[in-house]
Order: sequence, then structure tokens, then C-alpha cells
Amino acid sequence: LLPIADRVGLLVVDEVHCISDWGHDFRPDYRRLVNVLRQMPPNMPVLGTTATANNRVIQDVQTQLGDIEIQRGPLVRDSLALQTLRLPDQASRLAWLARHIPELPGTGIVYVLTKRDAEQVSAWLNQQGIVAKAYYSGVEHEDFDNSDQYRQHLEDLLLRNEIKVLVATTALGMGYDKPDLGFVVHYQAAGSVVAYYQQVGRAGRAIDKAYGVLLSGGEDEDIHEYFRRSAFPDEQDVNAILEALADHDGLSVPQLEQYLNLRRGQIDKVLKILSVENPAPVIKQGSKWHRTPVPFSMDHERIGRLTRQRELEWQEMQGYSDSKDCLMAYLRN
Repeated sequence: LLPIADRVGLLVVDEVHCISDWGHDFRPDYRRLVNVLRQMPPNMPVLGTTATANNRVIQDVQTQLGDIEIQRGPLVRDSLALQTLRLPDQASRLAWLARHIPELPGTGIVYVLTKRDAEQVSAWLNQQGIVAKAYYSGVEHEDFDNSDQYRQHLEDLLLRNEIKVLVATTALGMGYDKPDLGFVVHYQAAGSVVAYYQQVGRAGRAIDKAYGVLLSGGEDEDIHEYFRRSAFPDEQDVNAILEALADHDGLSVPQLEQYLNLRRGQIDKVLKILSVENPAPVIKQGSKWHRTPVPFSMDHERIGRLTRQRELEWQEMQGYSDSKDCLMAYLRN
């Protein structure tokens, strides 16, 4: 951006909550933006937008970006009717979906926590005569060259109301907007109230009445416990990758796979997190990663703090599931 900085009238960072590692949707790539913004001329206007930042996330973004002015709008959605049901076994939830989705207005989204559930739920709905497609990161189809193309096709099908429901993981997230979406059903609970509000809030943006239904499952606790444990890379994996890079004059990811016997997903997670540290202990040149002289050690205090915070957020989500009061007021607070 530096070569054209003097010609930029306004730099907009959408979904700015992703900068914060306190947020429900922290993405390491967004941490790079902080360094980019710090290199921009001090008089360049910057606008950060998000619909799902609580006070803690706002404070963290403010700390990282510096002196910013905050403008907040109302969170209440009068068009959205909310409901919660605890149905511990999957058979009960599948039966609920088969019975009630045909009654729900228009088209919608069923959110699930795993790729396997996306496939199983969509297959079940199709067996019941409900046109559904599974959507998740890496989903493929033989008629499309890659997953990105097929995911775009699935999004377009829902946008054009050519299917009744898209059964999706959180891969269907930022950037998707269908103003007339009639319903969002959660087959399993989201990990936090903030994450839930972002997902259920996709319904009813430009129609008078839409529905958001949470079906809490008995497996939710174990799945989210796994997500919390795997949110940060294993220290042994980090050290092994750093040592391997230090012992060689650069290694590609496939070479790291062979050298360390680690899965590509594990390696990608480690390298992405390390590469956005400032200064970074690794750097990519061409297709190969190199170790830099920068020392690195795992920040156990930070990891513990974030893990405890996410446990508290899960407890808040449990409180929403059991609430007998106004659910929109619970989300707003």
C-alpha cells in the first residue's frame, strides 16, 4: 500500500474484530493488518467495521490500532424471533428438522459444528424430501475445479432460493449476505454468545419476520472442549518445526511433512501463527520457509488466559440455552 498511500482516500477494514485474539473469530492473517496500518501515513483515514465486537474485543482492537473513535449502533433485531430447545440426542434433532424446516419461511441455514455433521444432516434432509446441501471448508464436487468454486456455487444456490437449506459449518461466515434469509437453525450450540449472534443475525435483515432456533445437543460440550484444546498449536510441534527450519536452508511444507511426520494442517497452523509474530521467528521466501534469528517461546500465560476466557464464554452460551427471559435481551447484554 505504501506506493499508493497518498492516493487512498479511505482504508476500510471489514470484520475488524478478527484482529483481536479475544474475539470469537480471531484470524492470524488479520494481525498482519496491524503492521500494515502502522506503516501508513498518520493522516490516512481508516474505518474498521464489525457487527460482533463486545467491549473486551473493542478495547483490544483499540489497543492495537491506537487512538480510535468508536461508533456503536443498536443490536436489537425486531424482525428476528428466537427460540431455544435442548434435544440431547441427535435423533430428536433430526426429527425436529424434518418436521419443522418445511414450515419455516423461505430458505435458511442450519449451522453444525463438524464437517461430518454437515454431510449427515444434509443427507438426512434430502431423504425427507427437503433440498439441502452441505457446506464446509474443503467441500468438493467433481464438476468444479476446486473447493472455492464449489462453495461459491453453493452460496449462489441459496442466494437464488434454489435450495431450501444450506447445512454449514462456520466456514459460511464473513462476507455472506442474504437479506431475505428466513431462518437460521443451530443443530448444535455455538461456542459463545457473540459467535451465535453473528450467525443467527444473518436471518431477517430485510424481511419482517425471520426465525432463529437453537437446538442444543448432548455432544456440544465435548466438541467445544476439543476446539478449545486445539485452538493453539502443540508446543512440541512448534519446537520441532523451528528446529527443522534451523537445521536446513529452507523447507517447503511438503518437505516439513516428510521430515517431521506431521499433518499439513498442523504445520500450516504453526507457520501461520509464527509468521504474524512481530518480529517473526520464521519467514517465507518463495515456496520455502526459513528460520530467522528471532528467539521464540510459547506464551503460556496468554494461552491460559484466552482458554479460560473461552470457557467463560461457553458458560454464557449455556446460560442463553437455558434462559427463560427475553433471548434478544440476553444477546444484547
